[in-house]
Amino acid sequence: MSFEIYHDNLIDQSTITASSENLLFPLSNIKDPRRSKVYRSTSNTANVVIDFNETSEVDSFVIVADKRSGFGFSTISLEFNATDEWTSPAATESVTFSTQFGIGINEFTTTHSYRFCRIVLTSILGYCELSKVFLGKKMNLGRSINFGWTIKDNELSTKQSNRYGQVFTDIILRQKIINCALSYLDKDMLDKVNSLLDSKGETNPFFVKIGCDNMVNDYNRFSGMVYLNDVPTISNQYFNKYNMSMTLNEAT
Repeated sequence: MSFEIYHDNLIDQSTITASSENLLFPLSNIKDPRRSKVYRSTSNTANVVIDFNETSEVDSFVIVADKRSGFGFSTISLEFNATDEWTSPAATESVTFSTQFGIGINEFTTTHSYRFCRIVLTSILGYCELSKVFLGKKMNLGRSINFGWTIKDNELSTKQSNRYGQVFTDIILRQKIINCALSYLDKDMLDKVNSLLDSKGETNPFFVKIGCDNMVNDYNRFSGMVYLNDVPTISNQYFNKYNMSMTLNEAT
């Protein structure tokens, strides 16, 4: 079962600037873990420049929407360059995303190694909006999750009925809950898992992709920005083989 993890996010260490900024929705919101905290521009176009502060490798870009309002743009693309000069960027990438599931996972055929990345946005809303993004390299774990994993859409809305049987609903949103397990991890795989557990724990979100085009019509349904429900227990099944199970709660 295809399983990809994106946790070493260059956004966390980067300096970010933008062509315009609504001070009620500041650029600093991109680094806030809450998806409802968004950056918003003041026009239908926006350029967000990410300075990694050193030459850095990027092979993946993941974006999630505000769970309540969705994506706040019509188109999005990436440009890469060695300097903060964008007349003729060294590399460009188109970005795809699912408005239905509020996520876009993009893995590039070429690993880009530059200091700067520019996110180019257009919109018809009178502004452009960004919630949370991942820029960096995916974790190449070399192991898929076991069959038998589960996913549940946890309904966070509340319902009440009156004596006539009428239902009144406080509509909020749904939250994905994923239970999965990994088996026969060798010591090198275990080191990668531990790097995730050490850097994220239960308090910091990361991104996962579950499935592929051959498994399901749209794997975005099973993917997302998640938290560990708790730090998982690792068991030593054989001399140098390890197992672990974990519960992932979708970030909201």
